[in-house]
Amino acid sequence: MSIIYELLFLYIEPKILIPGSESLINHLLVIFVFSLAFIGVAEVMYWLYKKEFLRAKAKYLRELIHQKNDLSSLNEPFYACVYDKWNTGEMPLAEANTMCSLKFEHN
Repeated sequence: MSIIYELLFLYIEPKILIPGSESLINHLLVIFVFSLAFIGVAEVMYWLYKKEFLRAKAKYLRELIHQKNDLSSLNEPFYACVYDKWNTGEMPLAEANTMCSLKFEHN
């Protein structure tokens, strides 16, 4: 009985290791469709979050400009510092915010 199983295993083994051309085409098609779906979902997520990020950044910039122009505010020098460093292109907004907060924290 075990000889029959060994012979069947030898007979089946090449089919498992080397799939037929139809099976290979089906596998490649499934992989291709899955890849397209994955890329499509990733692109949609990227653009949605990028749009949300840009909205938040615009809201922050509007608030920053409003605070900078409010001369009666005690924090006006901080906001002016952040805006000037960002507007001149000296550094990105997050770095300008960190740099100015460190500068005014020590004073």
